[in-house]
Amino acid sequence: MRKQPNNNALLLLLLILLTGGSSLYAQNTDANEDEIKQTIENTSALSDNADFDYNTLLEDLKQYAKNPININKADAIQLAELGLLSQVQIDNIFAYIDKYGKLISIYELQNIPTIDLLTIKKILPFVTVNTNLDDVHVKTKDLIFKGDYQLFVKYQQVIEKAKGYIKPEQGGSENGYLGSPFKLYTRFRYNYGSKLSYGFTAEKDAGEQFFKGTQKKGFDFYSGHLYVRNVSVFKDIALGDYTLNMGQGLIMWTGFGFGKSPMVMNVRKQSRMVRPYTSVSEFNFLRGAAFTIGIKKNISITGFVSYKRLDANVTQYDSIQSQIFEISAIQLSGFHRTASEVADKNAIKQLVSGGAISYNKRRYHIGLNVVYTRLSAPLISSIKPYNQYDFRGKSLLNASLDYHVIVKNFHFFGEEAISQNGGYGFMNGVLVGLGPNVEMSAVHRYYARNFQTLFARPFAESTTPQNEHGTYVAISIKPKSYLKFDAYFDWFKFPWLKFLVDRPTSGYETFVQVSFIPSKKVLLYTRYRHVYKEVNLSGNTSYYNELVPRKQDNLRFHIDAKVTDALTLSTRAEFSFYKMAQQEMEHGYLLYQDISFKALSFPVEFSARFAIFQTSSFNTRIYAYEDDVLYSFSIPAYQDRGMRYYLNARWSIYKGIDLWLRFSQTYINNQKTIGTGLDELPKGTRSEIKAQIRFKF
Repeated sequence: MRKQPNNNALLLLLLILLTGGSSLYAQNTDANEDEIKQTIENTSALSDNADFDYNTLLEDLKQYAKNPININKADAIQLAELGLLSQVQIDNIFAYIDKYGKLISIYELQNIPTIDLLTIKKILPFVTVNTNLDDVHVKTKDLIFKGDYQLFVKYQQVIEKAKGYIKPEQGGSENGYLGSPFKLYTRFRYNYGSKLSYGFTAEKDAGEQFFKGTQKKGFDFYSGHLYVRNVSVFKDIALGDYTLNMGQGLIMWTGFGFGKSPMVMNVRKQSRMVRPYTSVSEFNFLRGAAFTIGIKKNISITGFVSYKRLDANVTQYDSIQSQIFEISAIQLSGFHRTASEVADKNAIKQLVSGGAISYNKRRYHIGLNVVYTRLSAPLISSIKPYNQYDFRGKSLLNASLDYHVIVKNFHFFGEEAISQNGGYGFMNGVLVGLGPNVEMSAVHRYYARNFQTLFARPFAESTTPQNEHGTYVAISIKPKSYLKFDAYFDWFKFPWLKFLVDRPTSGYETFVQVSFIPSKKVLLYTRYRHVYKEVNLSGNTSYYNELVPRKQDNLRFHIDAKVTDALTLSTRAEFSFYKMAQQEMEHGYLLYQDISFKALSFPVEFSARFAIFQTSSFNTRIYAYEDDVLYSFSIPAYQDRGMRYYLNARWSIYKGIDLWLRFSQTYINNQKTIGTGLDELPKGTRSEIKAQIRFKF
């Protein structure tokens, strides 16, 4: 017999009806940006990489807001792509459906262990139990012409003149920027749910030329794709630019994926293997063709091939035959602003091919993955003690075996990989629900010092899975509906040398967050993070470098308050501490106040921030997410001493036409300049403008 919704579920239903519950659903795809912002904020909070691309996450949530996931027909990957549910919660949803049958109402979720009112509120805009676009048969004509068309054009520029734009005759650098200081981006995309997508993207970075000089074809970067799902035996077909995600990312992961974050239970990577590429990173994607076919019911086969040019530092070149014989490094930035950067552009060719075969059921999966990469010229970097095991040569073959198994309330997962030279990498984890309010996760990884990969992004402390051994343990507890406790401990060691670390070392990281939700309009949390590592003593002149401890601490207090349905205030105080050996401790702080106004009945919405900050040095910098124009992200590092503010506005001019305007400015009062190198700005002030228009029809 089906369980009846309890009183909390009935209370939630009454609350939604009284507050106009239909607006919580995805009729307006931009009405749910608070959840999207919070997800990105949580994901980026522990990363020092402010340039990480979050477009995939944002696009997934936007798409699911317009076409909610049918929980009764969804698979684990779809629910995981929301980034709002832990794997334990997803497992519990499927276990409930297996036991009691399909959900009749969305509010039955309240009966499922580990899923509370707050979780339901978060996922409501993105899920349903009714039919959506992906559940019905669609006529070919409707599939091609009755989806959503979007065209974006974005302009941005730093107002102050950077050092790189000063001409040599005026005292500037001989290797200054060749082009203009504005950045221009345009994008067109058509999609019908997740069944069909095609479009193109073009971008010119600040400092690059435009329709002249080295860029006579206009934009510096062009990208295009055609992507189709569920056609005959084909689950996915991608032509043009695409991303590929295998297993747990040990040998191939070019899309978005969680690592260590305040969402302590999101440690297992899950994504569709083949996805269209719609972003502007000029390195982390594949170009060619890929497909996934289904054989019988549970077997899937994926094949792919990619061929594109890469930027590289050329060290041996035959000018007579115009042939490159050797490169020292592959360039990842995608910038072609100076003569030296232009010289590295498209220096070599890269061929990537491979495939995967997997057997899939809801409670278990096993897959075999193979990736082969070949460069047109060998990569021969200079050999130093710490990097002597890095990949060198023209070709690399990787293979791996990935799996997951669900046994009662235990979810085991992992991937075991090997590289062509015999190096290996292992990553295994478990997620477990210990009760209706307690979840735990653990991840163990061992990446040999000679394990070589080119496209890996697994769970790791380092940026690449090499020379690392670690164990991560996390717990999430909800003792009350209004209280949540999240924590993790990650121990790691590096059995071989690293850059600026001349002996094997070890370290650890601890993280604790307590969240308090006294009402549906108020969220408070406090967060503490501590990182301990060993590094070379700076300034040491002896033959052997001495290792010393380096400690970093961050403490944050944050409150979100929804004053009215349209007005939200956010206040944050964050403090950072840094200490190396016997040196004096460095300090930093960031204080900011945000205000956001979004009224469904008003065509203009805006958000603004005023922040003051002070740090002893770059070591105590503090990262914070900022509201930006749609599909653009700002996660700057606040450092030195000064203030920063921004104003971000969106005007819905007419149905299907939206305009975004953004102005931000930073004042530094303890430095005469901002930035370094060619990006150095005079007078300690940096002002930036952005304008973006979207046509949607």
